[in-house]
Amino acid sequence: GQPHRGETHPAAIRTKMEISHLAIAPRRTRKFSTEAIITAVVGFCAILGFAASISGHLGAGVSSRSLSTVMRPSFVAPMRTVSGIDRMTECHAGKNHLRRTTKTIEKGEMPTDIEILGPDPLQRKSAYPKLADTKAAKDTWFVIDAKDQILGRMSTLAATLVMGKWHPLYHPAMNMGANVVIINADKIRVTGRKFTDKVYKRHPTGRPGSMKSESFRDLQARIPERIVEIAIRGMLPKTRLGREQYKQLHIYAGEDHPHAAQKPMDVTHKISKPTKDTYLQDRELVRG
Repeated sequence: GQPHRGETHPAAIRTKMEISHLAIAPRRTRKFSTEAIITAVVGFCAILGFAASISGHLGAGVSSRSLSTVMRPSFVAPMRTVSGIDRMTECHAGKNHLRRTTKTIEKGEMPTDIEILGPDPLQRKSAYPKLADTKAAKDTWFVIDAKDQILGRMSTLAATLVMGKWHPLYHPAMNMGANVVIINADKIRVTGRKFTDKVYKRHPTGRPGSMKSESFRDLQARIPERIVEIAIRGMLPKTRLGREQYKQLHIYAGEDHPHAAQKPMDVTHKISKPTKDTYLQDRELVRG
């Protein structure tokens, strides 16, 4: 039944007894053995040493390598010393197929009984033309007959000769070009509808409304040399060197030119031809 006023319920008495029992009961302490403590200390020291080794590798400039690569064993082996050059190669066990090796070229003396034509092949140096080489190149003269030739193909050959790309000692910083004479500039041809549709524009003053335009047909009838000049000048460098090379170009509308004393070499046959025309010409030669 219900307890009288001032009495305690039996369930409350039982709960208080359990609480007092728990409070009085002694706590159980966990005991660590000496072996466990030593193992923990050794493991902690090992972790610290591993972290220090990784930081040392990264500080030495191996930050690009992954952690797995740093953990792999490596060794540095000295190679044989040749003519006082000490070469060291670093080998990583897991990256042998990606290893970069540095090749050292030992310079030797050329045999005395061999005449060297050009740069020394054993010195491994690029040949840089001298001023005497440029003067010798300018003494070379070529002539191109533009009669019935395509404007673009003929201009390509002329620009190549003027820039000096045909010369064995060609260098883009030196003028190794020859003098080129072009005759029959009034008989140059173009393909397609360029004869009537191609327009040449010039705007010398720069004022609005003063730009002049002229078709290929009209300019060829008025100044035929200017067509070849514009085509070749557009292929030359837009620098002081290009302006100097442009002065080595001599264009004439007719067959006569005042450079016969220089004995120019005819290179008209060097102009490239369309593949179809070359095929037809070879077929005619085979049939003949």
